[in-house]
Amino acid sequence: MTQPTQDFRNERDRHPAKSPSSDVRDNKLGADETPGDDRLVARGFWRSVIVMFLLALITFAIVQWRTKPAAIPGSANNAGSPIAPPSAGVTPSAGVVFDDVSQQALGAFAHTSGARGAKLLPECLSGGVAIVDLDGDGKLDLVFAQGQPLEPAAAADGANRGGIQVFRNITIQQGAIRFEAIELPDPLARAMYANAIAVGDINGDGRTDLFVTTVGRNRLLLNQSSGEGSIAFVDASDAWNVPRDDQWSTSAGMFDADSDGDLDVVVTHYVQWSPTIDRAVDYRLDGIGRAYGPPSGFEGTSLSLLLNDGVTLRDATLASGVAITNPVTGAPYGKTLGLAFVDADRDGRTDILVANDRTPKFLLRNMGVSDSGVPHFADIATEVGFAYDRDGSATGAMGIDFAWPRNNAELAVAVGNFANEPSSLYIAHPSAGRGELTFSDEALGQGFGAPTRRFLTFGMLFLDVDLDGDEDLLQANGHLEPEIARIQPSQTYAQRGQLFENRGAESVPLFVEAAPELTGALATPAVGRALAWGDLDRDGDPDLVLTDLGSAPRVLVNQQTRGNHWIAIALNSGNKPGRALSAEVEIDAVIGGVFGERKVTQRRTISPTRSYLSQCEAVAHFGLGQATRVDEVRVRSSDGVVTTLNSVRIDALTTINLE
Repeated sequence: MTQPTQDFRNERDRHPAKSPSSDVRDNKLGADETPGDDRLVARGFWRSVIVMFLLALITFAIVQWRTKPAAIPGSANNAGSPIAPPSAGVTPSAGVVFDDVSQQALGAFAHTSGARGAKLLPECLSGGVAIVDLDGDGKLDLVFAQGQPLEPAAAADGANRGGIQVFRNITIQQGAIRFEAIELPDPLARAMYANAIAVGDINGDGRTDLFVTTVGRNRLLLNQSSGEGSIAFVDASDAWNVPRDDQWSTSAGMFDADSDGDLDVVVTHYVQWSPTIDRAVDYRLDGIGRAYGPPSGFEGTSLSLLLNDGVTLRDATLASGVAITNPVTGAPYGKTLGLAFVDADRDGRTDILVANDRTPKFLLRNMGVSDSGVPHFADIATEVGFAYDRDGSATGAMGIDFAWPRNNAELAVAVGNFANEPSSLYIAHPSAGRGELTFSDEALGQGFGAPTRRFLTFGMLFLDVDLDGDEDLLQANGHLEPEIARIQPSQTYAQRGQLFENRGAESVPLFVEAAPELTGALATPAVGRALAWGDLDRDGDPDLVLTDLGSAPRVLVNQQTRGNHWIAIALNSGNKPGRALSAEVEIDAVIGGVFGERKVTQRRTISPTRSYLSQCEAVAHFGLGQATRVDEVRVRSSDGVVTTLNSVRIDALTTINLE
């Protein structure tokens, strides 16, 4: 049969355009085939069956190839199609229960925004809190910022006169958390629309002072407490030359910007505002009328930097470069709500993180101190990928915090955003040996984005709530507009808080949201604003204070019962308090986890300034899981001096005197 087959191929090559019938006529029979033979018919039938089978097999293979699951880069496992959300199949969070003890702790105290029905913008954004030991007794006190009517006519009723409210911690050992209200003189506690409080020992006398941001002139209150359980202040705003710029100031914080050992003050501002401007902008929503809304119709502002000269504050805003302007118009365009301090690029100098509402975020890189003694900052947010979200947009950014959640070199910055925008989780990927940064927003891929989309987020904290050695994420939520549900049924004014459990460095996604029923009172809806942490009952796990706009604040006691160990590190730098704030603390310990025991290096920055209008306990707090010892503690003060300890007490707060 070899030769006839060859003849057939040659014939087709010579006549490529022949019809099928002529192909049949020209085909030659095999040596054992005769016309009309039944065997020929049978053989043709089975050949047809075989051809049809092969065609079906080929078709099946093509279909399977086209629907074959795609491999996940970096993984040996296949992902099915359609792609499942990152949290699909993830073991649910065990959660941590928080108990609300506000009524027993604070009595009938409630926040006031000063609202009188005019829907003036500052009224919906206030509510700051500071957790700080004011009288030096080792227990954490509370300071709340209060609003007041923003127009003279509305203020005539004489009620709710703003200022600050101080609560002294009178909790007895192993007793229920209790505070007593401290009555301050009216010039200190009244007649100002207070938004937030920055804390730090600004005059180096060993007592923690308060810098209060307001709508109007800010105030510096020097701590005059005797250390015998009394709390008292004196207004040093004039003596220390606090600017009389009458801006709407929001967050503020202290750190040593010029490396001279004392604390300087960074003040953020929201928009250029007055009741007249607010009424001219006249933000409205269909079905509601005049409403609280975004800052789109208002002009932007700049940060302020006040350098501490020992007895006065010197305005170095312009000389330091923190007055960021629009590169096209030259006008200031910051609309800042969130503020945090961290050495982002690992060069030994503290940088400034800024969350702006509807304008690009800032990352102000500390370039060092000039010959004139003034520090210089440069905004690198756009070039490193921090200014915008994953779609290249400026978000409605509110609160901000940072951590190293994988306990490695990757800095993470979490930012709370407006409703229908997922919160952001920027992960920095340092360039080896070059000190350069590249950020990417990985919120959606790390289990943090999708569950946050529906909420309007203000307070934002990284915090190891279960003491397992991995920092978790918490956020306080609440809308701006009380009547938002009338026009957006999916929205509510009061919203529950959220806890995202860190599942460990090797896990993808890194975070998984705890079910609301597993978080206790954190899930009780509130018009959430400030969210701060501190160990209020001194039992080793961090507790929360969440302010509820226009209502009683929440004191949320951490009731985790996992039996994990912990340590906390406080720093004493004598009359150079600037060396302690913004210092970094690292610990090495062997900690067990999902993937077995491993040596872990954890890092914290001692800075109370974080979240939204908040000040937290100024310690480095570490969970240890089941570890019963720490191999080494390293402290790098803000001026670069390193102090090392080979052992510290477990389940205790240790104070380290800086060398």
